[in-house]
Amino acid sequence: MRGFWLLVHVLGFTLWLGGGIATMVAGVSAKRLGAGERLSAYRLIGAIQRLLVGPGAIAVVLSGIFLAQPYMKQGVVPAWLGVMMISGILGALGAVGVSVPTAAKLSRLQPEGGQLPAAFQTLRKRQILAATIAGGFGLIAMFAATLGRG
Repeated sequence: MRGFWLLVHVLGFTLWLGGGIATMVAGVSAKRLGAGERLSAYRLIGAIQRLLVGPGAIAVVLSGIFLAQPYMKQGVVPAWLGVMMISGILGALGAVGVSVPTAAKLSRLQPEGGQLPAAFQTLRKRQILAATIAGGFGLIAMFAATLGRG
């Protein structure tokens, strides 16, 4: 059963961080587009967040709980595992609680008179900040699990 949960963990992490990188590339590329095309790009970003990032982050946390059980039963949690768990949970909360819902709001915006709607810049800044923090915590978790494990 451990192999299954390890597979779910790696796949979830791949979806989460891969989707985050795809979101970043799409967002940077969309800056050069007109209002209508830019909002179309943000509809794509919303789909990436909803279909890849959110489920990936949830899969990582759920599988992580199962994978950490042997350590928790022993009562000894190594430092690398503690860092991975705390940063992974914080990152997943940021992704699922802020980044994905913000991307969904951005994906529903419509142009107003050929211009970007008033809410666009506020939501875009929130999306950038939330996704950056969530991805940063995800990377900290990955570094803790790979480099911290020794």
